[in-house]
Amino acid sequence: MRGSRCTLILLVAAFSWSGSAWGQQPGRPTSTQLVLVENGRSPFQIVRADDAPERTLLAASELQAFLKQVTSVELPIVSDTVPMGQHEIVIGRNAHLDRLPATVDFASLGPQGFVIRTVGGHLVIAGGADLGNLYGVYTFLEDYVGCRWYTSEASRIPSRPALMIGQIDDTQVPAFAWRRTSYRDIASQGSPIAMRLKLNGGGDWGLWCHSFFSVVPPEEYFQTHPEYFSLVDGRRVRDKQLCLTNPDVIQLVIHRLREMTAKEPHLPYWSISQMDWAGNCECPNCRAADDREGTPMGSLLEFVNTIAAQFPDKIITTLAYQYSRKPPRTLKALPNVGIQLCTLELNRSQSFATDGRAESVSFREEIGRWAAISRIIVIWDYTIQFANLVSPFPNLRVLKPNLQHLASHRVMGVYSQANREIGGEFAELRGYLLAKLMWDPDQDASMVMDDFLDGYYGLAGRPIRRYIDRMHDALERSGADLKIFGGPTDHRNGYLAPELIVQYDRLFDEAERLAADDPTFAARVQVARMPLMYAKLRLNAGDVDSRLREADRLFEIAERQGLEMFNEWDLTTAKFKQEVYDKLRAEQAK
Repeated sequence: MRGSRCTLILLVAAFSWSGSAWGQQPGRPTSTQLVLVENGRSPFQIVRADDAPERTLLAASELQAFLKQVTSVELPIVSDTVPMGQHEIVIGRNAHLDRLPATVDFASLGPQGFVIRTVGGHLVIAGGADLGNLYGVYTFLEDYVGCRWYTSEASRIPSRPALMIGQIDDTQVPAFAWRRTSYRDIASQGSPIAMRLKLNGGGDWGLWCHSFFSVVPPEEYFQTHPEYFSLVDGRRVRDKQLCLTNPDVIQLVIHRLREMTAKEPHLPYWSISQMDWAGNCECPNCRAADDREGTPMGSLLEFVNTIAAQFPDKIITTLAYQYSRKPPRTLKALPNVGIQLCTLELNRSQSFATDGRAESVSFREEIGRWAAISRIIVIWDYTIQFANLVSPFPNLRVLKPNLQHLASHRVMGVYSQANREIGGEFAELRGYLLAKLMWDPDQDASMVMDDFLDGYYGLAGRPIRRYIDRMHDALERSGADLKIFGGPTDHRNGYLAPELIVQYDRLFDEAERLAADDPTFAARVQVARMPLMYAKLRLNAGDVDSRLREADRLFEIAERQGLEMFNEWDLTTAKFKQEVYDKLRAEQAK
């Protein structure tokens, strides 16, 4: 979340719909402004430590490269061994920063936080650690120069021959130390777009989830040691879970984990967690632990604590998921045990921070109890409809209040499970909005969304915003649940009612007209329209001829986009296409 922030607006322009701007047209500099570039020249140099680590070196080169794109002037990068100049952009801790009258509380910044501050004729961008320096540079370029990176292929870099900045005192520390979503374009930790959006989670886990059978494979052990596996309804079952109170299982997991961590010692997180189905062990010892704690998490947390005690330099995580979500009565997680708390069952039409439905009330109670007994909590949230990846899913308004609620409970990290395939409804918008809100959930989500729609769709973003608002309003009026295993037919009398579909089509007709002169914007608008087209086919909206035309266009756009899946599991584009045309041609033949 943001700390103190006091600025005079940059004299660069990045326009928004309301007519306000991130900057203004260049004018005469005042005594409180630093002139970074004017008349094709700059008095500034970029300074970094002579022994700067990798990401600080990247921070300096990225700043140099993007300022050159903006102004056509390349600022030199120098080490802190050169004499100090009158005008410098100082990156990170170095000898020149030490000579400035600028006190930076590095300890309070943590490894990712940073300070952006003007000090006399100098601009300081200093992070608590190497990564903070890079995040500080990207934030300066975004908030004070007007650069935008919407996706890996869509950015907006302003062009300004004169670049002046006012007084800045901006301290930022992320609300969540670990941030990840699985939208394909931004899922890869360390990719340029993930770094620019300040997403840092993903590649730091040795085992991610559902890992019991990775450490105790049933194909290797069940035949000879069925007692290693769950007792369910009086018999040992191969394909459920492990027997968590069996001492041989505990020792086997410790042995396997030692082998795994030795091969990848740099990875801090290792998940020892239940498989993705029911069937927890009901043997007398497991049942006794569960009865004592009032939840199957009793035997699970005892098991994970025992393993984690053998790996004090690692964070051993486990899922609080479905049958294990409820926290135990008396047990506490060891300091190096992380809880991956999942929101699978929750309604998405309202924020779980305020929703009165029983499952949301239970979740609020449970997260409070988990926060009291666990130092490390990673929330596993969902912004996906598993059975309908390409379908309208109006959940954008709940993202901010949900993340604010999580931040208030000391949650360490957030993973938003999203569509891992190409495409999906507003995948680019959701990924961008989530990245911004995971860093600072208190910022204006509506402004972030407008900025994205403007930059990504051009003028067509205006009717698309009205489409988004109209659909969200209709969902709220209906009072219906929005579920991650639902689909269009659940809302045929709500936000997908026939009269609303007519309105949505008109808005997209307008958006396509506004984008018609720009092939890039036009293609993006067509992709944004696909979920509405998909819903109309699922709802049998219109006569058979109109649905055939809808199908023709949907699958033409899908092919151009490279879309391969219409659900999470087995509905390929080819399979869905065959189903649609078989159904429509059968109707035609009647």
